[in-house]
Amino acid sequence: MPRSRRIPAASLIAALALVPALLAGCAAGPEPDVPAEQPAAGTIRNCDVDVPVERPERIVAMFHNAVEAVLALGAADRLAGAAYLDNPLLPELAGEFHPETDRPVYWPEEYPSREEVLRVAPDLVVSGFTGAFTREGLGTRADLAGTGMNTFLFSSFCPAADGGTQEALAANDVSLDAVQRDLTDLGRLLGAEDRAAELTGRMQATLADVAERLDGVTARPRVAMLNAPAGSTELRVFGTGDVATTIIEAAGGTQAFPEIAGRQRTVGPEGIIAARPDVVVIPACCGIDAGPESAESLAQRLRDDPALATVPAVRDGKVFTTTFAEVSPGIRNADAVRTLAGRLHPELFTDG
Repeated sequence: MPRSRRIPAASLIAALALVPALLAGCAAGPEPDVPAEQPAAGTIRNCDVDVPVERPERIVAMFHNAVEAVLALGAADRLAGAAYLDNPLLPELAGEFHPETDRPVYWPEEYPSREEVLRVAPDLVVSGFTGAFTREGLGTRADLAGTGMNTFLFSSFCPAADGGTQEALAANDVSLDAVQRDLTDLGRLLGAEDRAAELTGRMQATLADVAERLDGVTARPRVAMLNAPAGSTELRVFGTGDVATTIIEAAGGTQAFPEIAGRQRTVGPEGIIAARPDVVVIPACCGIDAGPESAESLAQRLRDDPALATVPAVRDGKVFTTTFAEVSPGIRNADAVRTLAGRLHPELFTDG
């Protein structure tokens, strides 16, 4: 199930127009720089919330990217609850996850209620997406702080205000550097700084290798990343302002839908025809057993649609599947760049 079906919609906040500085006149002089608000001592600043650096003993992780991050940072023994795995866990992490023994308590499909999470009694809730920290979800981060819970949110999904939804995000940094900063900050919160440094170091090495191979490449295929809600014929596109577009660009491609902001926006066949993607990537979702092959039915539907026969990706046999976990901000992103780069520029990745 796509994340946008789990998270209630809210009105999109319009961007405020900046008043040109020239209107102030030369006599006023330049405006002084306003320093960014600094975190309080002993905290990290996360989406405008100061999170105390207090080693948590009971952690709830909401959404796949948060679950894998907590496991990869060596906190499996402190994972008290987990909600929503989009795909199978990475093999090296799967052995740490035992929902059949209620370690952790696992909510596979239904969103846990605030009361269910309170019963697990976490001292830290880590969420990979905005929807956990809304009034319709577990409550705002301020609400949860009032119950003694600290919270952490992947910063690609910082809301414009505490309690805001995915439809009202702030002007967030969706770079892979930002993903690595999140993992570094989460490592600090978990008392796992060394693990975080190892993890981000491997990501940096992978990205540097891809960048070196792509150096001088000027032909950048147009890439469309699409999926569909379960049981629906509706198509949705991962647009700009999302880590999926960052992955496309780092892999030597360009976003086929630069005019579509955000993730999971509806697009019709006519939109795909107009975009003329050279490559289509379909992330599979959702469930602990939903590997890339579970997106194959949608891939085949696109291949078989006569209306799409002239779309370059369909015509040239370049419709691929991946997993939702690869294109959500988290520990898999560097490898996702490497895999996609190999599909876009196979001549540069002949060593596998």
